[in-house]
Amino acid sequence: MKIVEASSHYIRFPIGYWVGDAQSKANTVDLLFVRLVTDNGLEGWGFNWNYTQGMSAVKKMIDEVYFPAIMGEDPFMHKKVVEKLYYKTHFIGRVGVALVGICAIEMAMWDLKCKSFSAPLWKVLGAYRDKVELYNTDVGWLTYSKEELVEKAVEQVKKGFRVVKLKIGLPDPYEDLERIRAVREAVGEKVRIAVDVNTQWDINTAIIWGKKLEQFDVYWLEEPLHPFDVKGHAKLARMLNVPIALGETLYNKQMFRDFIEAGAVTFVQPEVTKLSGITEFMEVASMAAANGLLVIPHTNVHQKIHSQLAAALPNAPLMEHCYESVLKIWKYPPKIEGNYMYLPQEPGVGVEPKQEVLEKYKVEE
Repeated sequence: MKIVEASSHYIRFPIGYWVGDAQSKANTVDLLFVRLVTDNGLEGWGFNWNYTQGMSAVKKMIDEVYFPAIMGEDPFMHKKVVEKLYYKTHFIGRVGVALVGICAIEMAMWDLKCKSFSAPLWKVLGAYRDKVELYNTDVGWLTYSKEELVEKAVEQVKKGFRVVKLKIGLPDPYEDLERIRAVREAVGEKVRIAVDVNTQWDINTAIIWGKKLEQFDVYWLEEPLHPFDVKGHAKLARMLNVPIALGETLYNKQMFRDFIEAGAVTFVQPEVTKLSGITEFMEVASMAAANGLLVIPHTNVHQKIHSQLAAALPNAPLMEHCYESVLKIWKYPPKIEGNYMYLPQEPGVGVEPKQEVLEKYKVEE
């Protein structure tokens, strides 16, 4: 089986409401899809995404550099192909634009491989479960008032969610605490509340306000510091009784290794689209398992793929859920009942978009 045709498709999809955290605010998401075709007629799809636009740079890299390099390659040799693409852009970046493009292609090669087996990704990887429990982030955006926050949290708990996540990192940390307090009082003691700073605190702020979070029995404190600060997170982990979660802005397995070895993380949150793809995601998950740590995939637009990765991991009992409106993108939308997502049965990775979505939301070059 050889790759003989490739194309890319760039869309801007409306989320349907404003989402906001301590870093940014958005009501659309940009997605770049990659379509690969083999000499035996199989069609494979992969994608990557961004909030703040700029995917046109990735499209140019894919179209002009990566696609010519993968013609004639066997998608079963995806590890070799990924290394080849790394060295194509060796001196202009192993993260950012270069890595975003590599991941989309690696995902499409996995899609081809799974379709050749006529099986979904989670079964090809080796399944541990056939549904994945979700925690809800859509309740917790900073764009919501405290009253809206409480209303949405209560609503989702009634639907069955046992874990909700609140965004924090406001200029006045007292306001963060009041929002958390209001939700805790509304949902009771049995519901777990996680909080996410989105990298906005310095170490002193994190120590002072992290300790104040303990009174609310916070499940985890996510990305409190600069995402590359291994020593700072390790120090914080030693000083707080609130577990540290991170990983959505780490870009290779070596970064995860350093955090894990330093004792700087309790909940490991890899994101397949920030790494080089599915293979590296699974390597990170295995590293976490070897150190007795749980994997909680960071997810927003990629629930179709992360649910399957979590289903293949004994140490991934939970997955993030938000942007439910974006599920309309997929040709085969996932099935959600209460706080569980059920695994797809169609062959492949499951990220083929609807054709009408590609046409309606296309970004003109």
